[in-house]
Amino acid sequence: MNASREQPGRELYGYWNRLPTRWADNDCYGHVNNSVYYFYIDSVVNRYLIEAGGLVPSASETIGLVVESHCRYARPFSYPQVIEAGLRVTRIGTSSVSYEVGMFHGGEEVASVWGGFIHVFVDRTDQRPVTIPADIRTALERILKAGEQ
Repeated sequence: MNASREQPGRELYGYWNRLPTRWADNDCYGHVNNSVYYFYIDSVVNRYLIEAGGLVPSASETIGLVVESHCRYARPFSYPQVIEAGLRVTRIGTSSVSYEVGMFHGGEEVASVWGGFIHVFVDRTDQRPVTIPADIRTALERILKAGEQ
């Protein structure tokens, strides 16, 4: 694995999680399968929205739908490693937000894997875009380009 873009550093991220890898995350090559990183990204983002923004996934009137995603790989992880995952917001619009999650080997200063997605916030019932709810927007602004503030 070799990323074509410079690997982001820890200082860019304002919210952190530790993600234990699972035996089932590994593929036949002995490292976490590329598709699994999207589960990790989704878990970090949604945990932040629940903890800091008050999102209740099963009941909130407004929900975020993923409309675009990406991931870059510089160095793999393997079970039983624990991933140190940092989250930042790179852009906030009226109804959309762009996230980036950097995944780090323990104590290392540059991300081994980084990726993210764009959420569009919609009304749960009609699936039409809506303004990002105030509590969620406040939480997102706290980690907006965390390392650049």
